[in-house]
Amino acid sequence: MHIERIQIVGTAVRRIPWVSLLLSMTAAIIHLFYSLRIQLLYDRTVPVHHELWRLITCHWVHLSTDHLFWSATTFLFLGSLCEIMDPKKYYAAVGISAISIPIVIRWGMPDLMVYGGLSGLDCALYSLMIVLFIKREIRSRSWIWVAFFALLLGGLAAKIIYESATGLTFFVGNTQTNMVPVPLAHLVGGCVGIFVGIPGVTPVRVPVGSRYQI
Repeated sequence: MHIERIQIVGTAVRRIPWVSLLLSMTAAIIHLFYSLRIQLLYDRTVPVHHELWRLITCHWVHLSTDHLFWSATTFLFLGSLCEIMDPKKYYAAVGISAISIPIVIRWGMPDLMVYGGLSGLDCALYSLMIVLFIKREIRSRSWIWVAFFALLLGGLAAKIIYESATGLTFFVGNTQTNMVPVPLAHLVGGCVGIFVGIPGVTPVRVPVGSRYQI
């Protein structure tokens, strides 16, 4: 009995999304120190070869408390699900998008002077999560659910189009601030999540009772 309890506790601990918790807490801690935020923010006026770390750390810097709340909360929720469902793909999606987003922004948006926030990584995790669900439904041949999750994935594209067309953020209020959405970052993140999540689809039936086990 004692050994069984230890095994149960061990299994529960292994399923705790430690990385997502740590990264979300990191964003919250950084937000408490203005001087630290300035040193970690993406700033185009700073020569990139002098402070290369900004290309990575900028994701964990937020420009307002509202910005932090929405971005970090979304990251924690989506990241936790993805980390539990498929840790390797989760690490790959976060790592690749964290590197590629600022590089693409620097090349494709030369007028953008400052960038920060987890929203690009959020889009990567959202698309990864949806693709993982779609793959699960394909294995069980539940085509209605496949269509439903595909529709949810299309919602991300609609969000990016809305931000591009209006210049307004979808969740964070920016009408009273100088903040602007960066749809390119969201597009890059979304594409990374899709391409990371797609490999590995196999036409194997999954029992109905296990469909929504995470």
